[in-house]
Amino acid sequence: MSVIVLVDGEPLAVTIAHGADGLVGRVGDVEYRGTIRRDGETWRIELGERVLLATVVRAADAVWIAADGEIYRCVLAAEERAAAGTARVATPRVTAPMPGKVLEVVVAPGQRVAAGDPLVVLEAMKMETVASAESAGVVTRVHVSVGAMVEPGQLLVELDPS
Repeated sequence: MSVIVLVDGEPLAVTIAHGADGLVGRVGDVEYRGTIRRDGETWRIELGERVLLATVVRAADAVWIAADGEIYRCVLAAEERAAAGTARVATPRVTAPMPGKVLEVVVAPGQRVAAGDPLVVLEAMKMETVASAESAGVVTRVHVSVGAMVEPGQLLVELDPS
């Protein structure tokens, strides 16, 4: 499998294949060989002597990966989504990308927002993640408050795109 993936907005060519001793992956010009074991959202990735534990959560059209104290948002590049027939459609329902605690609710009902505006700030694994508007609109409802614990896919904010 070969795809172009956007990791925090940067395009990376990724190829993954099964080899004799596990997976063979190539990210850009670097080759990796190892194994992956999955237990729910926790992935154990063994690359020779190096072992990496990662939390991997799917949300809408993105995959969030938390590893080594860093959080990455990964999506297929536009041409890959189009080829797969999964072109992104902006949704008026903004959901939590991963489990976490609400640190800040930035908007209130009736407030007009632009695409990309921050709506809710979450803390997950001691890292802040911002849930943003995918398109312009008016906030119709906020479903969380500061201090609340949220699960992946939980509704945070609803927008009216008009």
